[in-house]
Amino acid sequence: MAALDLSQPAAWAGELREVLNELRPLFRSWELDLPDRAAPAFDAAIRTLGEALMPHALCGYHFTRLTEEEAVHIRENGLEVLSTGLLERRIVAQVTRGKLAEEHAQRLLANNQVRDSNRSGKAWFCFYPAHEVREYGVRSLLGHWGGEALYNFNAEDPELGPVLKSMGSPALVEAVVPVAFLSTTNGLAIAVARLDLIHQGIRSSEYPDKFEDYSTQTLEASMVRRVVLHPGSEFLELTQCQQWYEPLT
Repeated sequence: MAALDLSQPAAWAGELREVLNELRPLFRSWELDLPDRAAPAFDAAIRTLGEALMPHALCGYHFTRLTEEEAVHIRENGLEVLSTGLLERRIVAQVTRGKLAEEHAQRLLANNQVRDSNRSGKAWFCFYPAHEVREYGVRSLLGHWGGEALYNFNAEDPELGPVLKSMGSPALVEAVVPVAFLSTTNGLAIAVARLDLIHQGIRSSEYPDKFEDYSTQTLEASMVRRVVLHPGSEFLELTQCQQWYEPLT
């Protein structure tokens, strides 16, 4: 499935372009707060644009920390959404490989946020160039193995914090995510409408929207373009982390 490049509105074609041409006057009125602005009409237009986006996919970047074995597994089997089973398998694998003490594993299994509604069943992505990500927004993800589900509760622990920092390497998963896999089309439709207005010179581009969302379904291996680890050249090229305030480890 070809990915829709959100940074290139001029290349959007077919039904999507036709829908945008038709709805642009309404989006313009809403954006400029003109007298004919109407919330029901705007909501209906966002739903219509969302339907036009459904056949498409987006190129996204998932920031995390992985071992070499985990990176290979994602390349060969795809990227799973977060679940209790996934976290348990990852922890058990590290115990088996001698990278994690059984005592530490049991504490991590007992103290985590994997079941939280804003994490369970999700795999988060930014759908803009990886080098545009805010350093402070991903540093903890890249610095602690296991993601927020583990480090939010355990990063400050004098024993578990250093353990989470010692396993794996900063990693980036580049994948093609079908729009149908996203939580909803509303957020994407709003972002696309605004990007179109910027392209038409109707909306200021000083602070363009950066669309982020999560997949609600596991991505098959065919949807994973690459999995790169720090300090490999591809990771450095994609993230430009050499320019960050604090070096990655």
